[in-house]
Amino acid sequence: MLFNSLAYLIFLPIVVGLYWLVPVKARIPLLLIASYVFYMFWKPIYGLLILALTLINYALGLLLAKTPHKKLVLTLSIVINVAVLVFFKYAYFLHDAAQNISNFLHLPQPPGFAFSIILPLGISFFVFEFIHYLVDIYRGGQPVRSLLQFALFPSFFPTQIAGPIKRYQDFIPQLNKKLALSAVEFNEAIELILFGMFKKVCLADNLAPIVNRCYAHADILNGADLWLAAYAFSFQIYFDFSGYTDIARGSAQLMGFKVPLNFNLPYLSNSITEVWRRWHISLSSWLRDYLFIPLGGSKHGTLATYRNIFITMSIGGLWHGASMHYLVWGMFMGLLLIMHKEWRRLCDAVPAINTVIQTKLFNIFAIALTFCAWTVGLVIFRAENMKVAGTVLGKLFDLSQAFQPPTMLTTSSSILFALLPFALIGLFAAQVVVSKLKQSPGIMPDFPRIPGFKPVYLAMLLIILLVSCPDSTPSFIYFQF
Repeated sequence: MLFNSLAYLIFLPIVVGLYWLVPVKARIPLLLIASYVFYMFWKPIYGLLILALTLINYALGLLLAKTPHKKLVLTLSIVINVAVLVFFKYAYFLHDAAQNISNFLHLPQPPGFAFSIILPLGISFFVFEFIHYLVDIYRGGQPVRSLLQFALFPSFFPTQIAGPIKRYQDFIPQLNKKLALSAVEFNEAIELILFGMFKKVCLADNLAPIVNRCYAHADILNGADLWLAAYAFSFQIYFDFSGYTDIARGSAQLMGFKVPLNFNLPYLSNSITEVWRRWHISLSSWLRDYLFIPLGGSKHGTLATYRNIFITMSIGGLWHGASMHYLVWGMFMGLLLIMHKEWRRLCDAVPAINTVIQTKLFNIFAIALTFCAWTVGLVIFRAENMKVAGTVLGKLFDLSQAFQPPTMLTTSSSILFALLPFALIGLFAAQVVVSKLKQSPGIMPDFPRIPGFKPVYLAMLLIILLVSCPDSTPSFIYFQF
């Protein structure tokens, strides 16, 4: 079930209404049933998968808490979860790799699959939640004793398909509190949902056709066209994924739940390190806590630190999909993070440089440079394969095409697209002002204290949604991960 579907617009009010009407003891079973209905709406058979993983990890968590052989049980637990993820997500990728190796070494071909493997929605997210749960118990945390509460942890429908990745220490205690919803929290939840829909439907979905056309015809477009397409995708994926997160957070808040913040104006970051502190925060923190630190973190010298960064980001890239271009994207991000650390070492060693980087002018330059580097990385991420990525990147940096006008600016819609960056700059500038006024991360606009302003604003959002909604709205980008 998609957040931007009619089915969800019917499903959510019914679940929320029932949640507040039923007795408190019935709320967890209700949410559990609703979450499984939500998940099985696409392919009912995969409800058995999340149920089986839930039962296995529940039993492993209890065993891990009392066994003297904690390391063995933890290793077995991680192997089981990773094996399921690898089977569903990387079986074809590994099979193709084995075929290529066999061809190169002139060995017999590995047998093919006698059946089709369809990737279950959200498997990467709830497998990461299971692994976090087991590792934290290994480190001394207490297991969840209630099977119903534990079952709701990975299946909670607002965060089930594309996160944010929850921590059980944050989520489970909310199930044990008598949740209530104030009028202010209700209004904030509705604002989050509408604003998330606006970002997804009005912004991301209207950028998608242009991006798709450009990447489909990269061989006949020039560098200027592809730079516009690259920047367009940077904004498309931000509005798409942050829009999803807003809807998820708003949906959860309608039932009194708080889920983690996942975006904090990442495109205003002045370094790639800061981008990863503000972009997909729940994944970045997971990779840090359960991959980078266990690898050794930054405790064993510079080279070991850089090795751990590179491995972590490479695995993080491959987590996004079973394709070489995702792995290369992760490696590229790892290299950018390493380069930034080297830059910081140089700045610390040369006081004159450190003085320059403290200026506002350099900060603006750093933000622009960081966004350009991030956009180049997203070219690899967006391309269907490395061949397309190579074509686009080659034209982006072909100086012979640097001063050619973009050929796609021949239609009125494309001219409007060319003006889009200026509108987006205004949007982000407004968010910065709002965040400064609120003295807190500016994710949602704060409203002036003018009678009737908020209803008018929400009504305008609804009108814009109805007017600018594309004929068909695609699923969220991160649903495929």
